[in-house]
Amino acid sequence: MNIKSIYFGCAALALAGTLVGCNDDFLDVQPITDISDVQLMDPSVAQVALDGLFESMNTPYEGIDFNQNTGEAYTNYVFNDCMGNDWISGMWNNPNQAGLDAWSRMNVNNQWTTGFPWAYYYNLVAQANRLCDALPFTSEEEADPQLQFIKASALTMRAHAYNKLLVYYANRWEDSSNGEAYCIPLRLTASEGESPLVKMNDVLDQIYADCDEALALYAKSGRDRSNKWETNGNVAHGIKARTALLKHDWQTAADEAELAMQGFTVMEGDDLFAGFYKDCTDFIWHCNPAANQVYYWSWGCHYACNGHYINSWGMGGGAIDMTLYRLLDENDLRRKYYWTPDKLEALSTRQNPGKLKAASFWDEKMVSPENFLNMNYSNVYSRNGKNKNYGMIDAIVNWLEDYRTNVFTGDLSEMVQDDGFYNYFFITPGSRNKDKSVRLANDANGNQVWGTPTNIQFGAQCKFWGNVPYGNSALPWMRASEMALTRAEALAELALEGKGTFADAAQEFEAFQKLRVPGYTCTSTGTALLEEIRVSRRAELLGEGHNFTDFKRWNLPHIHKEWVAGDVNSGNWSPGALGTEASQSTKYSNGWRFALPVREFQYNPAIDLSLLPVIN
Repeated sequence: MNIKSIYFGCAALALAGTLVGCNDDFLDVQPITDISDVQLMDPSVAQVALDGLFESMNTPYEGIDFNQNTGEAYTNYVFNDCMGNDWISGMWNNPNQAGLDAWSRMNVNNQWTTGFPWAYYYNLVAQANRLCDALPFTSEEEADPQLQFIKASALTMRAHAYNKLLVYYANRWEDSSNGEAYCIPLRLTASEGESPLVKMNDVLDQIYADCDEALALYAKSGRDRSNKWETNGNVAHGIKARTALLKHDWQTAADEAELAMQGFTVMEGDDLFAGFYKDCTDFIWHCNPAANQVYYWSWGCHYACNGHYINSWGMGGGAIDMTLYRLLDENDLRRKYYWTPDKLEALSTRQNPGKLKAASFWDEKMVSPENFLNMNYSNVYSRNGKNKNYGMIDAIVNWLEDYRTNVFTGDLSEMVQDDGFYNYFFITPGSRNKDKSVRLANDANGNQVWGTPTNIQFGAQCKFWGNVPYGNSALPWMRASEMALTRAEALAELALEGKGTFADAAQEFEAFQKLRVPGYTCTSTGTALLEEIRVSRRAELLGEGHNFTDFKRWNLPHIHKEWVAGDVNSGNWSPGALGTEASQSTKYSNGWRFALPVREFQYNPAIDLSLLPVIN
């Protein structure tokens, strides 16, 4: 590995020293903590430090109970999508695994569930603070342009980290006494020592100030980033827009979202089905796709539909919640991503020889409630009917093959595993498993080709793909699509407050939604329009790390509707995934707030937990 980077700061020292990989030589960079401020005034040294800060978002962290802890992608997925309402993970929401168990871990202050996001984001804060301390100039002063850009990037990263810390550890705006509730420490220098809890408004004001100063420095430097896993002015605008949503500052959210989108376009057409593993004009900020950073610890290796561990472990790809799916227009292009009941009736007789109907998704002879609603359960269809083989595996393999060849628009040559594994199934010429293999078309040489599925859950996604063999990808952290929906939502909220018009919000939303629902025209107004925008946002950003954040902002019920045999109106959460009614309530989670980790207030005696609000 040729990248040189510097990790420093109190939190960084605790975490960066544990960076490891699957191979002995995976990471040959050791944290450097004795760099002086004078040295950091050298642009080349400061740039190396900034590179280290960015790579902290793409780096494996060991000792957190599981592998695949790779910074931003992992944190967004596990603590946002899997703690939300619309995404079902075979790894984290499976009652047969040691997963998240609904919200039962949110109040536990001595384990990784509440500790990892805290340590990870304060790690980013610590590194950003070290750079800001060493570069004390402001945008009003003259300085080296490269150093100006570096400081702007550090401020942007600090703003991002504090935004995320508010998402997990602060109250909702409505429960914060207009921002006067205490929440987290606000560390603005690299010096160690005590740091008391501050009010939510203190953190919000600092994020705004950091974004504004970063934008001024970016402009004055006259420079731009080299890679999209780094930050620039668009990212700073986007972070400010996200923060404005948290405090219901709708006008700022609308304005900043529009600025964040400048130079980017909402994806449409082929880009929708290109697998989200390559950069496109929709991606404002994304994961570093280099395989030599993470190898088999990559996000895609565990969660992309063609990921190595999807094959190896038979779980983890993720699925859409049927409650959300049912809210989508039947012509919504995003429905194509998911293995859902309506797909059966779209298959031909050859593809679905058992003539299965949507109700088959609730047939316990074809779906395993004991194995996380695995649908690779019964044998392939038998025309003589002697073995009561119903043909669900035939339908699965044929749908996956159809998606791979007719829907997916990425580069299939980049998806070929050595063992012929694709999206949840193997393609094997000349050999088969008599119980699990379905015959596909012959290959160019006339050889019989068979498809054999691995485990695939009810609602499984084919949205996310990864490069083989490691699953690395340019997984998006911020998109123009997100910002378009942010602007539409903010304009609708302004209209509800009498500070704008629903026509403006509808126009903004229609421009986006017609790219997802062909022929769409927005006729909604009032709260119905806001609800329509919210549903589209949930569908658009699913699996990208926004679900918990949005449900918390909206204070929507946290409900997992379980699968019930024979009940086509039931959901697709595995029986037992719901937990108790109490464990699903906002009262149980103390108002959507993660517990502050015990290690923080043991290390930092200035923390007064009695200042934190209690939600009754």
